[in-house]
Amino acid sequence: MPPHPLATAVGLSVAVSLVVLDQATKQLVEALLTPGRFVPWIGEHVGWQLIYNPGGAFGLPLPHWVFLLVTAGVLVLVARILPRSATLLAATAYGMLLAGAVGNVLDRLFRPGGEVFGSGYVVDFVAWGSFPRFNVADSAITVGFVLLVLALWREERMAEVAGAAVGEIGGGTAAGAGEVEVEAGVDTAEVEAEDTDSGEPADRGEPADPEDPADPEDPADPGDPQEPTP
Repeated sequence: MPPHPLATAVGLSVAVSLVVLDQATKQLVEALLTPGRFVPWIGEHVGWQLIYNPGGAFGLPLPHWVFLLVTAGVLVLVARILPRSATLLAATAYGMLLAGAVGNVLDRLFRPGGEVFGSGYVVDFVAWGSFPRFNVADSAITVGFVLLVLALWREERMAEVAGAAVGEIGGGTAAGAGEVEVEAGVDTAEVEAEDTDSGEPADRGEPADPEDPADPEDPADPGDPQEPTP
């Protein structure tokens, strides 16, 4: 399928908007919440809790350089695939994946944490029961992945429908050509049958020219009359 003309613009707009939202919410919760204290929002299990996460998304305990490499890979991948997105849904999904990777890597690069550059702690604040705390960037990665799977499935279905339509058009054209050939064959057979019924030869060549002289060596040709002998 051809790429959508607005794929790059939509994907980058989604990515920039979510990165700004991610960083703004982190600044807000750091100003309003006490680290480690749970603040209920919906019932007793859903609310806010400020956590400084030294691991990855949803608290995955991996070295910081692994997430830096993953972020670099996501950047390269999205830069290559986003301009080729066939639908705006796919472009939105790629933009969300890009925003999730960039949002968390900004924390690692510019927030305090480990002693090594790039090992800053990620700010997580959304609490949902016993589920690991997460942030806007983590949510963007999850939702973006789901949307990408849906977008690829839809593109596959659209390609199958388009291929079936092209096949039907090609089959109809071939059938029409076959009918013309059959009709031409029927007409030729009818003409030959009429010639046979009438007793005329099937080969209707050009008639002989009556002005051509007869062959003198032909015994069937009487030739010119001879003068009487006196």
